[in-house]
Amino acid sequence: MQDKLAEIFKKAKYEPTPDLAFSILNKVVREKNIAKFKLWIGTFTGVASLVTLIPVFQMLLDDLAHSGFYDYFSLIFSDSGMMFSYWKEFTLSLAESLPMMSIIFTLSLIFIFLLSFRYVMKQIGRNQFISFGTLSA
Repeated sequence: MQDKLAEIFKKAKYEPTPDLAFSILNKVVREKNIAKFKLWIGTFTGVASLVTLIPVFQMLLDDLAHSGFYDYFSLIFSDSGMMFSYWKEFTLSLAESLPMMSIIFTLSLIFIFLLSFRYVMKQIGRNQFISFGTLSA
C-alpha cells in the first residue's frame, strides 16, 4: 500500500508549463484594466448623478411651491389650535400635497451618488488604480 502511495505522489509532481509566468502576468494586467474601467465608470456615474441632482432638486423645490405644501405646513405655526383639533385631516392634507415623484427622483439620485462614491472610495482604498510603473524604492 505504501509503495503505491509513494508512486502516486511521484507521478503527481507538478511541472509548470513554460508560458505560466506569461499567462499569470496577462491575467494580472487584464484584472488591472478591468479595475481601471470600473473606477472610471463609478466616477462618471457619481459625477453625472451629482450634476443631475441640481436641476432635479430645483424641480423638487418648484413642485413643493406649486403643490401648496408650504401653505399646509405653515398652519402648524400660525393656527396650531386648528391643527390639534383636526390633526388627522391635517396630516392627510399635508401628505397629499407632497410631490412624490420629485421626492423619488431626488432621493434616487442621492442614493446613486452615494453608492458610486462608496464604490470609488473602495477602489481607491484598495489601490487598484495604480499602474505597475509606480514602484517606489
